[in-house]
Amino acid sequence: MDLQILQKQLDESSHCPLCQASMYWVEAEQYTQDIQFHECSHCEHRVFKPDSNMNCHCTQCTAQRKKQTQQALLQEQRKYKAKDEIIYSLNQLSFLHKLFLLSLLDGYAREDIQHDEIIHWKNIKYHEFTPNFLFQNHLIQDLVKLGILKPQDSGIETEHYYLNVRLDGYAEPSLFSITHQLRQWFYENLSLGVPFKSTDEVKDALYLLLYQEIVQFMQFYCRTWGIQIAGNRSFQAFCYRLMEGLAIGQIYYLIQTALEYLYKQKALQPRNDKFINTNLLKKTLEQYRERALAERWETSTLPRPHNIPFSKMSEVLLFKFLGYDENIFFQPVWKSWRKIEPRLNFYSVKRCMYCGSNDLVVDYDAKDYVSLICRQCKHQDHYFTR
Repeated sequence: MDLQILQKQLDESSHCPLCQASMYWVEAEQYTQDIQFHECSHCEHRVFKPDSNMNCHCTQCTAQRKKQTQQALLQEQRKYKAKDEIIYSLNQLSFLHKLFLLSLLDGYAREDIQHDEIIHWKNIKYHEFTPNFLFQNHLIQDLVKLGILKPQDSGIETEHYYLNVRLDGYAEPSLFSITHQLRQWFYENLSLGVPFKSTDEVKDALYLLLYQEIVQFMQFYCRTWGIQIAGNRSFQAFCYRLMEGLAIGQIYYLIQTALEYLYKQKALQPRNDKFINTNLLKKTLEQYRERALAERWETSTLPRPHNIPFSKMSEVLLFKFLGYDENIFFQPVWKSWRKIEPRLNFYSVKRCMYCGSNDLVVDYDAKDYVSLICRQCKHQDHYFTR
């Protein structure tokens, strides 16, 4: 900036907005135009009058403008790149991913809370969105791999993401509009659409989430001893077999008994290298179960400890979407599933009896009876769901 300084005087009543040092009051001239501004005595930052079209060229302001230019270029590149890549519709996501996204966004993308369009994962990754951290991290990596979550800055590793999905009726859906659609699917008793393609999708998510609850329980129990433990595929398959005949509370009891036995025997290692603790626990549980079946023991039930955090994902699926209560932990999963499956199955295959369209709206919904109106032909159908 070619300025001719006419007068420069220290003004100790003014402080630099960047470094808080005292500033000079400067009177200058550019060609025939008089210019007055403050200049920092330390970092040379300049503050011009609001009606001035002059810009500061100090080191910090120059760097800030350079950063903004780079971000604008990245956004432009991302915009053109997006034309060539697959962008999933929100409806195309799996039931599990929809459930996780709602758990992630429900407390963030709200009208009464100020938020931006970026998911700042770095700030919230230790919140209880899922029953345990490893599962939570796995879901995030899944979404990143599929391109559903995109890094804010593709040039560097970051834990700040934007949601890269399409939503009918929106050119560029906001986090709030996406969350609103997810809330309609999960919180409105299926009257405003369904978030699954088949009941098997829901059943798989139910079993997986209850398995993660089991992992959370044994991790919580071992943490008091300073011992690491985690699940693996073999242990997951074994837990699935247990869930066919036992309630989650009964599995809690077996795990508690087995862990206390292994701890007293000093068999557990501080680190779970090569899943040594997991495999020991699995082997002990298998022996307990075989003996219980052979001798017809009645397995006790342990309530879910109230000091274990209840994840948002479990709350949404078990209590709000499926309408269960604490009894989900006190009876075998197949009994709980049997109560809800007919209704879910009905909604997953429903079609208009007249034109075959699946674009239906719920007119009336009772416990065992549903009345639907087709948006295409306006035909009304009545169904019993049991």
